[in-house]
Amino acid sequence: MTDLDYSYKASIGLTKRIPSGYFHMGSRFHPREHPMRPVYVAEFEIAHAAVTVSQYKVFLESKANRMERWWSQEGWVWVNGDLDGWGRENRWLPDGWEIQSQRPYHPVVGITAFEAEAYCAWLSAQRKKAVRLPTEEEWEYAARGDDGRPFPWGELFEASLTNTLESGRFDTVDAASIAGDCSPFGVMDMAGNVQEWTSSQYAPAPGEEAPPGPLRGARGGSFNDTIYGARTSYRRAYPPGYFFPFLGFRAVEEDR
Repeated sequence: MTDLDYSYKASIGLTKRIPSGYFHMGSRFHPREHPMRPVYVAEFEIAHAAVTVSQYKVFLESKANRMERWWSQEGWVWVNGDLDGWGRENRWLPDGWEIQSQRPYHPVVGITAFEAEAYCAWLSAQRKKAVRLPTEEEWEYAARGDDGRPFPWGELFEASLTNTLESGRFDTVDAASIAGDCSPFGVMDMAGNVQEWTSSQYAPAPGEEAPPGPLRGARGGSFNDTIYGARTSYRRAYPPGYFFPFLGFRAVEEDR
């Protein structure tokens, strides 16, 4: 088998085309979201849901995750144990993989930004298109559209429309299985289920306490978040080597 063996069917899943346009990014409700400002986003295509366990499993079963060529330089150092693993015993598998592998249609979680980027790099070669993590700007635009809505579906929060703490599920559910959590562009699960890595570097606000070292922006609410964290403008930041049972990713695809 070679690293481009197409017997392993790599999939990004259903995608949604997001038209170019301006939108007002941010809000007045949290220092991380200041200032609210107009942002232009070029046209792009984004997966309608987060990468699932079954999709990520193809990356593992093909053994492509063991190949240095798909990893960033820092990611390869991390996966080989030369950077802090935050208690991760096996860095070649997502945290809690034994349990996750029994739930193929749930979003894959317990995954670092390094792993998400390696998966995207491998998928790019398989699909002959550029696959990457979205920027924060792309993510927020896909979630809220151009009318500034605080939740993907509109102005008012409803627990029945998404998977947050208020819904009482306390765990992930199948990706895109809650019809109400849908953005104006038809993108699913952007208020709940899992938080998602982006490609954007994060600069702490003045006076903000943050972990040392480079930080990566993460967006979206999760089963572990309340209404406040489910807002389309809410921002988080983690070191790229962090992983949590509520943190996954989705991909953007573009022509080379």
